[in-house]
Amino acid sequence: MAKEDTSYLVLARKWRPQLFEEVVGQQHITQTLQNAISQKRVAHAFLFTGARGVGKTSTARILAKALNCEKGCQINPCDQCTNCREITLGISMDVIEIDGASNRGIDEIREVRENVHYTPAKSRYKIYIIDEVHMLTKEAFNALLKTLEEPPPHIIFIFATTEPHKIPATILSRCQRYDFKRIPFREVIGSLKRIVKEEKIQISQGGLLSIAQESEGSLRDAESLLDQVIAYAGENIRDEDIAEVLGLIDRKTLRDTIEAIANRDVERCMEVIEHVYHFGYDLQHFCRELLQYLRNLILIKVSQHPEGLMELSEEELEWFKKQAEKFQFDQLNHLFSLLLKGEQEIAQSTFSRTMLEMTLIRMATLRPILPIDEIVKKLEALEKKELSKGWKEKKTSPAFGRVIHSEDPERDQEKEESSLKKRELTREGEVFEKNEDSKDLKKEEEFGAAPPKIWEEKWKGLVDFTRARNPILGSFLALGNLVHLSDEKIEIGFDKDSFHYERMLEKENRNQLESICHEYLQKKTKVVVSPVSLGMGSKRREVLNKGETARNELEKRSEKREENPIIQEALRLFNGKIVEK
Repeated sequence: MAKEDTSYLVLARKWRPQLFEEVVGQQHITQTLQNAISQKRVAHAFLFTGARGVGKTSTARILAKALNCEKGCQINPCDQCTNCREITLGISMDVIEIDGASNRGIDEIREVRENVHYTPAKSRYKIYIIDEVHMLTKEAFNALLKTLEEPPPHIIFIFATTEPHKIPATILSRCQRYDFKRIPFREVIGSLKRIVKEEKIQISQGGLLSIAQESEGSLRDAESLLDQVIAYAGENIRDEDIAEVLGLIDRKTLRDTIEAIANRDVERCMEVIEHVYHFGYDLQHFCRELLQYLRNLILIKVSQHPEGLMELSEEELEWFKKQAEKFQFDQLNHLFSLLLKGEQEIAQSTFSRTMLEMTLIRMATLRPILPIDEIVKKLEALEKKELSKGWKEKKTSPAFGRVIHSEDPERDQEKEESSLKKRELTREGEVFEKNEDSKDLKKEEEFGAAPPKIWEEKWKGLVDFTRARNPILGSFLALGNLVHLSDEKIEIGFDKDSFHYERMLEKENRNQLESICHEYLQKKTKVVVSPVSLGMGSKRREVLNKGETARNELEKRSEKREENPIIQEALRLFNGKIVEK
């Protein structure tokens, strides 16, 4: 009884390219090699570099067949003659394939160096294909140098490696280098479509996309994964089969997660984690897939033609666009940062599920945010409007002066403004009045020897200078107050527990502020950021005159604080409230 032939040729070997035109995604290399053959400018040493499974060894074999074909050197081998068939089967005496990982010593290379002097058995060239050549030892490379530089005319070396940086520069300089690219997803999917059509396999476009994405640009890996899925599911492959066999996260799970975050549904996020955990998915892999999902949403936000940047079917692309409409770009950017930080914490923690839960809770409870520069612009616009309105009210208010009617209104206005300047110095709701008694005030240590007016001018100059250099930092600085200024130190106070105080404590902002202060003051002065009690302001904010008019004005402004549109806008933007202390 004859034995049944049970041998099976895997798809990666069965569909291995045999001609230059069949090499996928490497046209820049195959075209160059074909031109070199047609022009009779074939080098004696080649170095093929690139990721795994992108066609390095296959191209080396095709080049060997093109050079040793019985019909002569031509840009495409006939693939029918004896030499071509022997090279395809790997049994040619004149095309020697060597595994650099297992033949890496100097003795093996010495043997090669001695054999190169012998002419080919029946072919035009004796070709050595050394795979993973970077595994050779330093001594082996040195033994190969002289032969590689001036080999006999019938010898051609073809080296293949995934790590060209490990190859000595003396070897690299003696070879023509060709860098193989990762194969684009579309071309991987096209090759898989051709294979499943020939093999009569039923599989969806989404299933092929999942396999292509998992292969990471390696056609050989994609073919091996397809082989594995066929072995499990047979000729009719469902998307669920692919996810189960390859341990992939179902796209519906990722979609549901983002939908729950958009709807601020924390309970649904916990259900997703429960599903992911109990099905045995790797939580880090889930985070990476979710990061890729967020990346696609961000690309839709920033690109007018995102379809060229993502490998998605039309149906999936439409779904991504619908989800992207539920987010602002800054919100997606913040979500991406939260998830990226969470992925790192999950990798380092022994409580990976808990860390993932906390990460998704932070993402689901993240409120929509406005860009900080937009917030600052709105507050500045309101501040200018309020100051302009306040100045008009001052000129007609009994507490600050009387309305003067005369024949020369411009002169009267100048007199009124001059009188106001003499009577008060107002900044951020606190009144400074100047009179003769102010000369008797004590010069406190933090106030220094300079009068308040000079301090105000220096502070205003520093704020304006900072705004010119860094608008956002200058806006933060305008909310602070000058506490102390000397040759050794400049101290700036902010209301404690405030948003701008926390921002100014950040290392990057403090470094920028210190650099700007040094540039403005023209000397190396230590910059200190200090907290002050809410409503107290700077230590130097004092009422220089306790006159009845000033007290009345302060009480009046205090009563109207809640009606201030700037405060109301800040409360609305930051979802805050006024707390009395």
